Amino acid sequence: MPKANALSTTQRRCVLTGIMAAPLLVVTPAVTAAQLDDERLFASHQRFQAAYSAVRTMSNQPEPACNTPEADAYEVRFDALVLEECDRLEELAAIPALTPQGQRLKAEIILSLLPEHLRHSEMDGETQLVLSLARDLVREKAE
Repeated sequence: MPKANALSTTQRRCVLTGIMAAPLLVVTPAVTAAQLDDERLFASHQRFQAAYSAVRTMSNQPEPACNTPEADAYEVRFDALVLEECDRLEELAAIPALTPQGQRLKAEIILSLLPEHLRHSEMDGETQLVLSLARDLVREKAE
């Protein structure tokens, strides 16, 4: 399966489950006393960020010629990275956010990933509600 298909057909369960719990990809906030309650969440975020970055780095590299052993090995490595990213996203989904900072962190990742994932899909009412809640949590941080 070409890498573009692997990214675009990542299991819906993985993305939608993980999206509900994943934190911001780009910014790792400074740890405060209140955030110590979310220590597991922030550690999981770092693992997710590493997997997410590895997938994006590999997807930006040129692919070997098709139907070669190098291409097969490349696809195996790429698929393994995509599965690792999904696993880390599901790990985030399983960790409750115990502080407002943790909740906002999860909301920011929803706003980062969900619209991209649904780019070619119709956005239903439930998805719109999730995005609205995420925007509310992020906006609360700015106030």
